[in-house]
Amino acid sequence: MTKKERMLIAMTGGTPDRVPCSPDANWMIPSKMTGKPFWEVFRDNNPPIWKAYNDSVRYFGVDGFSHHGVYEIPPRKDVEYKEKIISKTDKRLIVETVLRCPAGEMNQQTTYFHNDAQAETKKFIDDFDAQFECVKYLLFGDVEKIKFDKYQEARADMGDDGVVGLCMNLPTLFTWWREPMSAAFFDYYDYHDKVSELVEEWGDYLIKIAEKIIEQNVNPDFVFFPNSGLITMQSVDIMREYSLPSLIKLTKMFKDAGIVTSLHSCGKERALVEAAALETDLNCIDPLEIAPMGDCDLREIKEKFGDKIALKGNLHTTEVMLKMDADGVEKAAREVLEIGMPGGGFILSTGDQCGRDTPEENIFKLVEVCEKYGKY
Repeated sequence: MTKKERMLIAMTGGTPDRVPCSPDANWMIPSKMTGKPFWEVFRDNNPPIWKAYNDSVRYFGVDGFSHHGVYEIPPRKDVEYKEKIISKTDKRLIVETVLRCPAGEMNQQTTYFHNDAQAETKKFIDDFDAQFECVKYLLFGDVEKIKFDKYQEARADMGDDGVVGLCMNLPTLFTWWREPMSAAFFDYYDYHDKVSELVEEWGDYLIKIAEKIIEQNVNPDFVFFPNSGLITMQSVDIMREYSLPSLIKLTKMFKDAGIVTSLHSCGKERALVEAAALETDLNCIDPLEIAPMGDCDLREIKEKFGDKIALKGNLHTTEVMLKMDADGVEKAAREVLEIGMPGGGFILSTGDQCGRDTPEENIFKLVEVCEKYGKY
C-alpha cells in the first residue's frame, strides 16, 4: 500500500495496512532543513515551501499530509498591488504591500525572519467602517481566471508519498487582516450588519471556487480547510454563525463530487468536532489539541464521534515532540495509538505545527512506532 493510499483510506474512516504517521511539520522544520534564510522559502519561493515539505516527507519517511496546495486567483482588473522593501538586515526583512483599488488604498507590513516564520506586523484593515468597500477588493479576486497549476505541480512532486490538500479558508471574523487583531471583535458588535454582509459574500465566493474545482475536474487529493483557531480566535457562537454554514454547504458539494475533505483548527476544537461530525459531511479533522493549548480528550472524542469522522492528532508539540527524548515520544505515541487506532479512521499526528528545533530522532521515532505497533 502506498503512503497516499494509506492516508486516503484513513481519512475516509477506513482501515489501511497500518495507522498513517503524519506529524504536523509543514512549515518550520522543512524551512530549517533547506539551510537557507526562512525568507527565501516563504517569500522568494527558493525553494517553495511545498517543495521543502515534500522533501522532508521523504527524508523522515512519514506519510505526507501537505498544507501547501493552492489555487491562484488574480486580483480584479481595477486592483493594483505594489510591494517594496522597507528594511533589511542579517536577521530580518520588512516588506510593505500596498493595495490600491477604486474604493481607496490599504497597506500591510510583513516582517520576514532569518530563522523563523514571518509575521504581519501591520495589517491591511485599520478602520473597518471607513475601509468597508476596500475590504471587498482585498478578499475577492477574479474567480473566472482561477488556475490550479501550482497545486498540480505540488501534487505531482509528492506522488505516492502522501496527499496534498487544496486549501480553502472558511469565512471567519477578519482577525487575520485587522489592525490590531482584537479590533475584529469590536467590529463584530459595532458593525455587525457589515461584517455579516462580507461573510455572506465570502461564503458565496467559496461556492464559486468549489464549482470551478468540480467543473474543471481538478480531482484534488482532498480539499483542506486550514482554519487555525476557528473557536479560539472567534467563539463557539461566532463559529456557528459565520464558519459552519459554509462548511456544511462545501462538504456536501464535495461529497457529492467524490472529493475528500479535511479541516484543521488548532486551539479549542471540541465543539467544532461535534458540529463537524453531526452536522456536516466532513471526512477528517485535526489536530485535536489537548489542554492547555486546546480542549480535546481523544478518548472521549473517539468514543462519541470516531464512527462519524476520521481523527488526526494529538501529541503535544511542545511537551512531547520538542522536550521529550525518543523513549518518551514512543511511550506517548503508543498511548495515543491505543486510543485512536481501533476501528480505523485514525492518523497519528501532533497538535499544531511542530517547532523548528524539534529533534529529528523524535520524528523518526513516530514512524517506527506506527510501523511496529500501528499495524491492523
